[in-house]
Amino acid sequence: MRKVHTIAGTMSGTSLDGVDVAILTTDGEAHLVPGVTHFQAYTDKERKVLNAAFDAGPDIVDRKDRSGILGEAEEIVTRVHIEALTDGTNLSSQPVEYVGFHGQTIFHDPARKLTVQIGDAQSVSDALGIPVVYDMRQNDVSQGGEGAPLAPAFHGAMVAALGAKEPAIFLNIGGVANVTYVGDGGELLAFDTGPGNALLDDLMQAEFGERMDTGGKIANSGRIEARALNELLLHPFFDREPPKSLDRRDFHNFALDKLAGLSTPDKLATLTRFTVQAIMRAHEWLPKAPNTMIVSGGGAKNPVMMQHLKEASQITPQIASNLGWDDVFIEANAFAYLAARHLRDLPLSFPGTTSVPEPMRGGEIAYPRGSRAFT
Repeated sequence: MRKVHTIAGTMSGTSLDGVDVAILTTDGEAHLVPGVTHFQAYTDKERKVLNAAFDAGPDIVDRKDRSGILGEAEEIVTRVHIEALTDGTNLSSQPVEYVGFHGQTIFHDPARKLTVQIGDAQSVSDALGIPVVYDMRQNDVSQGGEGAPLAPAFHGAMVAALGAKEPAIFLNIGGVANVTYVGDGGELLAFDTGPGNALLDDLMQAEFGERMDTGGKIANSGRIEARALNELLLHPFFDREPPKSLDRRDFHNFALDKLAGLSTPDKLATLTRFTVQAIMRAHEWLPKAPNTMIVSGGGAKNPVMMQHLKEASQITPQIASNLGWDDVFIEANAFAYLAARHLRDLPLSFPGTTSVPEPMRGGEIAYPRGSRAFT
């Protein structure tokens, strides 16, 4: 009988809104029982520091460098994760055995074999008295893989558990959007499709000091500028064969240039449609037309974006929350699932998900110092 673990998975995504925690009981394969979830928001001040760390990302040479703003940002990420795990999920009342800790990606460039996630897993383990599985991307990247997306193994398990008609796609619209294609036989193809909410959120912060365009209201008041949209879709990323991945800032300057001169509502309207059209461009790479589309992430909460997606595709998108899984916490659940796979020496990534040469294990584990149970 396979060993089942109860694991608290965490995710601090490219949208920089805060830390998601989801408790999952799983064997890292077919057994999936979701539990408590919790969200711990970053403050505006903390978010400003994290954005500064993003700005410093391209200059990083050593992925373990935590000098200057990087160290300040890591302290924030570590502390907020500890608060989220202790205050939000009441771990003492649940049999949580491990934490699956993603940290915060501040730079990702697989061409340089460099992916940087900040957050001190050892400090999290010491604070909680629980072993922490972390650094799940590095082995993939060091072996020539894209290192992202990492959630497809979990997406495939979810599609099977839900009994969704295959081929199916699992679409996550976070700061960056990514898709997992699950074929008739369960085979996986996964890649980033393009920007998700990051460009929209950054524009809202710059123009209005707001974290997001709640409900897509401002975008809905604007006009989609066809010329700018077409120029955005000429970015060379869309012609690259998958698997492929993006850094949060890869489209930033490119989009600012193409949208110059538009009103803010028109920029938001055009960017919202751009996210959807990028997703549709991704369909060109799929082996077969999907029968099912399941959507998660912050984009699933944006009715304007979801309406565009419905209009652009031949499928009615199904939101994960309506299927029994809170769409906001899918990736936190995924990192709990990946932690279970690490514990069982199962691969986290595959040639079809990150272009790594062979199925690849990943992750490290930090044990709480001074704990009799783990020394």
